[in-house]
Amino acid sequence: MSALRTPAALASLLALTACVAAPPMTPQETAMLSAATSPILPATPAERQLIEQKDVLTQAKFWGAEYEKNPNDYESAVKYAHILRAIGSTSRASEVSAQALSMKPGDLELTMIYAQASLDQGKPQDAAMALARAEGAGQSDWRMMSLIGVTMDSLDQHNGAQEYYRKALALSPDNPKILANLGLSYALEGKPGLAEQTLRQAIAQPGADSRVTQNLIVVLGLQGKFDEAEKIAGPDMPKALVESNREYFRAMLNPSRKWESLRGAQN
Repeated sequence: MSALRTPAALASLLALTACVAAPPMTPQETAMLSAATSPILPATPAERQLIEQKDVLTQAKFWGAEYEKNPNDYESAVKYAHILRAIGSTSRASEVSAQALSMKPGDLELTMIYAQASLDQGKPQDAAMALARAEGAGQSDWRMMSLIGVTMDSLDQHNGAQEYYRKALALSPDNPKILANLGLSYALEGKPGLAEQTLRQAIAQPGADSRVTQNLIVVLGLQGKFDEAEKIAGPDMPKALVESNREYFRAMLNPSRKWESLRGAQN
């Protein structure tokens, strides 16, 4: 029998092999091993809180990465869909919120994002169907009631829309955003005087932003009150823009105006 086949010889060979130290790994090898064996972990709560202070595009990249790690993560889905809509990626926002809704049907936040993205894409019927499924759970949320109103206005159901704006105002009295939507609804219904009154009330509220002012300018233009519209617009609006708005307002006086045209005046 060969010497290497005896038990004593094999034991000696194994002992000798064990005593030979492996060469140390280089830093590059260590990093590669760590990346290969470490799980892809979500960001910590502190990291997620910190990202809220960054610019919109940075937030979009961050939440996109978080969503890709785990599409079932509710916070990532909501944040990612919301920021996608904010940067104008409404189609992707609709996809993300719809996928999340399939796992969490009737969720208010996801439903509102999906409905808003659908309206952005000119799909009010899709928004209406989603809102109908979550309406019962959203009765105490003024945002939900107001959004239903916006959707009904987009479907030319102005009386119904105004009922929902009133429900929203009952939950959040004198809210300038709700009043602005109500004012536009009156304008769409062919009641510019009532629209003007409502929008002036909206502007008088704390927290009213420039969009409310823009809505009032539109309604004044619809009534042919161009000088007053210019006065409210102020000196910051270039004269060329004022002149183009004059023509726009005159065109809007045509009774065949569409919802998208009036809503678009805010932008």
